[in-house]
Amino acid sequence: MKIVRLAAIVLGSLFIGHVVRAADSAPAPAAATAEAASQPKKLEIPGVNLTHGPAVVKLGKVAELNLPEGFAFVGPDSLDKFYALTQNTRNGKEVGVVISSARWLLFFDYDAIGYVKDDQKKDLDAAKLYKTMDEGQNAANESRKSKGWDELKLRGWATEPYYDEKTHNLKWAFKISSSSDQHKSMGINESIRLLGRGGVMNVTLVGDFDGFKEQETQCDQLLTAFRYVQGSSYAEFRSGDKIAKIGLTALVVGGAGVAAAKLGLLGKFGALLAKAGKAVIVGIAAIGAGIAKLWKKIIGKDKVD
Repeated sequence: MKIVRLAAIVLGSLFIGHVVRAADSAPAPAAATAEAASQPKKLEIPGVNLTHGPAVVKLGKVAELNLPEGFAFVGPDSLDKFYALTQNTRNGKEVGVVISSARWLLFFDYDAIGYVKDDQKKDLDAAKLYKTMDEGQNAANESRKSKGWDELKLRGWATEPYYDEKTHNLKWAFKISSSSDQHKSMGINESIRLLGRGGVMNVTLVGDFDGFKEQETQCDQLLTAFRYVQGSSYAEFRSGDKIAKIGLTALVVGGAGVAAAKLGLLGKFGALLAKAGKAVIVGIAAIGAGIAKLWKKIIGKDKVD
């Protein structure tokens, strides 16, 4: 899962560990002092409003998530700020970001493309999909360079694409490196597509290379608390509902439509897609590298809620 890197200017003082108590000048009792010291620190990011678990958070109008203790949520009112801090471009479909005290993040966006048929579940060719995504990322780096951002490089699959017929979830993960450290270290981006009746919730897990398996397990546990609201789940499909023009294969490489290609976001690669009428775009979240370094800068070795 590749990582979100917060600009150094924001890394100075992102956490507060003080408990505000009675506003008198008398010293706090020893018991109160001990209680305050035992209180977990909570994440604070300047200019970013956070909801801390336990809480139920809305993911657009179609889904919600039970956010446990130890997690924070960036809602729609702060997404512009958070995406700028983490060197990510927005597509207008983002519905939230979950931050785990265990040092990984989940990016959520919802694409109302309609009901995606899963008839391609046995046709997910990992080699061909990877080649397409690699070409797309190389082209997308031109845009990143123009912004002064790190260039990202795919370094192979961490998990080849597979579809779970019981949950209607599509998942894959790839290794990725960043130009910020001359591509000497790697992170992992895991992409999860939660199919619904009217579209797809796109989820990107961003985490540490060495801790990926544990983070993946924690992510899977968290997503058991994800649910589409009544009337929006995949199983509630009815005849006459909108059918997506793309299938599972296109979801892996992005499924964002020809619009991005027409805008020149993928260079010559995008032009070819537009000419061919392919509704695909590289499926990598434009997230920088080095999540381990990020968390060390923010909180050192301590975990936070």
